Amino acid sequence: MKNLRFEKLELLSTIEKRAKTVEFHPRLTVIKGENDVGKSSVIKSLYWAFGASAKTHPSWKRAKVKALVTFTVDGTRHFVLRDGSRIALFDESSKVKLSTTSITSELGPAFAELVNFRLILTDKNGSSGTPPPAFALLPFYIDQDNGWGQTLESFDNIQQYPGVRRSVIEFHSGIRSNEFYELTAERRKAIIERDEVGRDKKAVENAIAKLGLEPDFTGLELNAAEHEASIEQLLVRLRTLRDARQRRAAELAILVDERSTVREQMEIATAAAREFDEDFRWLSKVDDSEILCPTCGTVHQNNFANKFAIVDDSEACSDFVGDCLERMRGIASKAKVIEDSMRETDRTTEEISRILADRRGDLTLEDVIKAESRRSVRAMLDAQVSDLSEQMARIAGEIAATDDKLKEFEKDSRKRKKEIEAFFAAEMLRFLNALAVQNIDHDSVTKIDRKINDTGSDLPRAVLSYHLALMRTIFKFSTALTAPMVIDSPNQQDQDAGNVAAMISLIVESRPHDGQTVLGTVSLHDQEIVDGKVITFHERGAVLAAEEYESVTARFRPFLDQI
Repeated sequence: MKNLRFEKLELLSTIEKRAKTVEFHPRLTVIKGENDVGKSSVIKSLYWAFGASAKTHPSWKRAKVKALVTFTVDGTRHFVLRDGSRIALFDESSKVKLSTTSITSELGPAFAELVNFRLILTDKNGSSGTPPPAFALLPFYIDQDNGWGQTLESFDNIQQYPGVRRSVIEFHSGIRSNEFYELTAERRKAIIERDEVGRDKKAVENAIAKLGLEPDFTGLELNAAEHEASIEQLLVRLRTLRDARQRRAAELAILVDERSTVREQMEIATAAAREFDEDFRWLSKVDDSEILCPTCGTVHQNNFANKFAIVDDSEACSDFVGDCLERMRGIASKAKVIEDSMRETDRTTEEISRILADRRGDLTLEDVIKAESRRSVRAMLDAQVSDLSEQMARIAGEIAATDDKLKEFEKDSRKRKKEIEAFFAAEMLRFLNALAVQNIDHDSVTKIDRKINDTGSDLPRAVLSYHLALMRTIFKFSTALTAPMVIDSPNQQDQDAGNVAAMISLIVESRPHDGQTVLGTVSLHDQEIVDGKVITFHERGAVLAAEEYESVTARFRPFLDQI
């Protein structure tokens, strides 16, 4: 697992002739100051440098601020520079490795390789690939403007990928590992190759059909041997087609049996889910803290953990039903392919049978020459079809092997998923209680992939609880990467002083031992900072300083010269 940390942020405006340097503590940096002193603009610039944009103040845009971030990955220093739309990555010796204006197609893969980010997403156009850096950093940032209304929504333009929330959570939390997505990428690459070869094969077959080069017996062979060979070719083709049809019919019968089995399993799981839901509703109505089992006499605690276990079992049944529906769709799709193939086989069989029974009239020398030319062309095209078929068979084998590995991952991940979700639920519940979030559906928000449906002053505290619980889950279970937890302006929705103090205290106390935190706030509300530093901004509307301009300009120059 890779560990990303921020060392330094340098900002430069050649328009205003001002600059700013912020050095980060390896454990905790508090950026403190009144409203309008530029705290949020500085924090947003950290992510803007990596191509992860959030809502920015117009005056900051007018200043055309450049950003240079010094960061480490597992202790190795790197640099990222952004000047307008151009972003450049530099190695530890300050040599440029990438300079680009394309965040998705060029910066995204380069940054992913650097931090071991293997997530694959599919956009609205159906194109799959590595997403931009924002998706690697999304769980670790709560933006002042966009981050407190809902979890995982701090950056702009994250909706370019449908269903992105679940994918990001499963990846970062460790429910699905880097290796799973690497296999998914291999499978996607193989499918693209298979489809390309399939299109080539189809083009050759279409050429055969269009030119009327289907194997037949015309009576135009030049000698008896060729005459017999032509008949034998048709008979072999006929036997092959009939054998293929029998195999496809057997495959179809297996699919019909499988469909019946899946339907029965789905009905059982649906009934079980209903029973679990009824048990949960009954337990929710019972006031007793202990319940006696009428069968065995065991006393069970009517607490959150046991209720959560019932809800978890119900969710597992629902997930299984969803898997069954997906399997049913897959079975239907396979059955359609087989039925189409059988119909095509029947058509070709009838055509060959007709040709074998056909009788020819008088022949001319011209007919014989044309027939020989057709056979030569057909032989050449047959060789191409055979070669392409072998390629498709090889690729199909690779895809099948990858599918087997993915199935094993899915099987192994079920137990791991329960463990991860249980850990997250416990952390989430602990943080909600610490922040006195009472008026919320605890059974819903303790689910790792659920959105928070709340309003008023409870909402920001619930959002903070979620991000901190997810962060701790990532640090415990992820095999990919960890990054600094950056939280900007937790005092949202008119929190009272006690609530804000509790939020800041929780932010400080919940830090993982090997994690880094950056906090932007107006006040610390009497919270003491240990193992960290406090940076205070004083001047309103002027976070950049004229006295830093020359030194920061000199610092930027060797980097700018390379892009």
